[in-house]
Amino acid sequence: MGYQKTLFIKARLTFDCLSVSDACLDIMPQKSRSVFSRIIGNTGILITGRVLNAVCSFVYVAWTSQTLGLNLFGVMLLITTFATLISDITRFQSWQTLLHYGSKAFQEKDFNQFDDVLAFCIRADFFSAAIGMLVGLGGILILGTSRLGWPAEVKPDALLCMLIILFMNIGWSTGMLRLCNRFKLVTIYEFITTCVRTGGCGIGYWLHMPLGYFLFIWCLTQFTLFVTCSYAGIYLFHQYTERAFPIRKIFQRKTPVEGMWKFTLSVSFNEILDSIFQQGGTLAIGSSLGAGEAAVYRVARQISNGLSKPAQMMIPTLYPEFIRFRDQGDWHGMRLVTLKIFGLILGFSLLVFFLTVLVGERLFTYMLHYSWPGEKTILVLLVCSALFDICLVPIEPLLTVMKRISFVLKARTAIIGCYFVFLYGMMRVAGINGAALSSVISSFLMLIICAIPVVKWFTRLSENDEG
Repeated sequence: MGYQKTLFIKARLTFDCLSVSDACLDIMPQKSRSVFSRIIGNTGILITGRVLNAVCSFVYVAWTSQTLGLNLFGVMLLITTFATLISDITRFQSWQTLLHYGSKAFQEKDFNQFDDVLAFCIRADFFSAAIGMLVGLGGILILGTSRLGWPAEVKPDALLCMLIILFMNIGWSTGMLRLCNRFKLVTIYEFITTCVRTGGCGIGYWLHMPLGYFLFIWCLTQFTLFVTCSYAGIYLFHQYTERAFPIRKIFQRKTPVEGMWKFTLSVSFNEILDSIFQQGGTLAIGSSLGAGEAAVYRVARQISNGLSKPAQMMIPTLYPEFIRFRDQGDWHGMRLVTLKIFGLILGFSLLVFFLTVLVGERLFTYMLHYSWPGEKTILVLLVCSALFDICLVPIEPLLTVMKRISFVLKARTAIIGCYFVFLYGMMRVAGINGAALSSVISSFLMLIICAIPVVKWFTRLSENDEG
């Protein structure tokens, strides 16, 4: 019960932290205040669903690791990480395209234009998913299991696992939820998928099932997410437009707005680089140090990301609001909201760091059912990396709306290159601790580089106000 109590305290403190911001709303203009309240409210809805998911994740990860053992559990994590990485690097971020180009048409009820944008996003999702599945299958067949740090006997299961990549893209339906401001539906379909995974892992733990069974449960969870989210997107389209879903337009090769492909590729490439940073480290550790070390690193990163997840939940709620600010030309309102969000994140970061020092080791030992030497050091380093990442939460959407996505791409590309140089060099010197330290350095550099143009822009706005 200790870990459940810890998670309850974490959730309670998170909501307390969010509620503190209400005291500062009176000094904000009415419009910015309503936007800030909407962002916090939507974030709170997403956090509610994720708290349940976090509790269940500590349960089903523990069941899986105890059933399979550290090495086989590490192999499973490497296979699912590989599938996730391939899906991420071939996925188009169509939800951003839908918001960027479809928001105005949707608000003005220009549904003919909106249908074209939506059909473009659906085509992009299915096309990228098919490419991802083929890349995943080809990657295993060409590289083989030895280079990836997997035993040869898991190759058939791994190949079957790559097929689920075809159903891992939910960009257009996610965009519909965010466009319609219906974030409560996210908690519903996440609850369903969490129940599927927790229940499946519980059966596997009870019956002592092999690795292939747990890989099947992971794939079933991804498919359930695809079905439920797609249904939610179709439901919202019918509810808000009162029209039939534009199936015919999906099969038309039409780019409704000039520059859509360029924008989609730009924002997608940015997410690809972020995925390489998040997932590539685990695969590199697995191939260099072994599956057991990869499992330790992955679980430590999962704990650090779980603790920082409430702040990361602001990203889906920020982007639609920034789009509205842009369409209305309200740059001062955007600046005011950004500063308030950033201050809230800084306070939340201190809270997360305190929780890591206090209870991080207990969560780590419980989930792996194994005590690793120096686990507290790994956790603290990876939490610091995650906290630098969440400080980017208000910055990256702002730069995207300001049409500075190319700057973000150049910065992230350079940082990723440095990261893998740091990673391999520091792993040789300090093992997993070196890998964690390289993540901290890379996240800090990315934060500093991206913050520079935002600070300059805020300074110019202040100077114009004074002038």
